[in-house]
Amino acid sequence: MVRAILSPFLTLVAIASLGLSTLILGSYLIVLLRIFPRTRQVTPAMRLWARLFLLTTATRVTVEGLERLDPRASYVFTGNHISNIDIPAMVGRLPVSVRFLAKKELFAVPVLGRAMRAIHIVETDRKAGPMAHKEINEQVSRVIAEGLSLVIYPEGTRSRNAELMPFKKGAFRIAIDNGMPVVPVTISGSDRVWKPGSKLIRGGRVRLVIHEPIATTGMTQPDIGDLRDRVRAVVEESYLALRS
Repeated sequence: MVRAILSPFLTLVAIASLGLSTLILGSYLIVLLRIFPRTRQVTPAMRLWARLFLLTTATRVTVEGLERLDPRASYVFTGNHISNIDIPAMVGRLPVSVRFLAKKELFAVPVLGRAMRAIHIVETDRKAGPMAHKEINEQVSRVIAEGLSLVIYPEGTRSRNAELMPFKKGAFRIAIDNGMPVVPVTISGSDRVWKPGSKLIRGGRVRLVIHEPIATTGMTQPDIGDLRDRVRAVVEESYLALRS
C-alpha cells in the first residue's frame, strides 16, 4: 500500500535523475572517448549510471553465483527479461564489463544515442529484415574485439505477464560463432519494481542468479537449437523455484 502511494513521487525522482545522469555521464563519455579512445573509464561510468538509477528507484539487487564468473573473460549473458530494470541491474552488478542490444529508436535521443554508439552498444532494427543480421554481427565483432561481454535477452522483448517466453536462436548463434561461453541468468522480482507497460516505478527487491557458464568450444551451427534449449531449461527451472 505504501509503495503504491509513493510510486508517483518515486517515479518522478527516478526519471529526473535518469535524465540528468544520462546527460552528464553521456556527455562526459562522448568527449572522453574522442580524446582518449582506449580509456578504461567507460565501465565505471556505466556502472555509476546504472547504480544511480537503482538507488533512485529504490531497487535492491542481490546477486547469486558471482563466483562462477572470471572477471577477465568475455561472455554472452542470456536469460529472461521482465522489466526495464533488468539492464541497469546487470550493468550495475555484474563484475565484467557488458554491452547490450538496444532498439534503433533510442539512438535518435540526443546525447544518449551518441553516447551509446561511442561505447559500442549494439543497435538493432526489427524492421530491417535479413540485412540487420550482418550489421548486428559487425557491431558484435567490435564489442568482442574490445574484450567485452554481451547481454542478450533471447525472448526478444519483455514478458508482459512475467511468464517465460520461447527463446530465439540469435544469442546462441553469436556465442557459437565467436566461441564465447554462454551464461544463463535468471531474473526475479524486477517485474514488481517496474511492471512492463506501467509508467509507475514501485521499487523493491530484484534477484539475479548467475548459473554455470556453458562453453561453446567445438560447437557449430547445428548445435544452436540444443544450446538454446539447454539454457532455457536452466533458466526456467530456477525461475519457477524463485517464484514459488
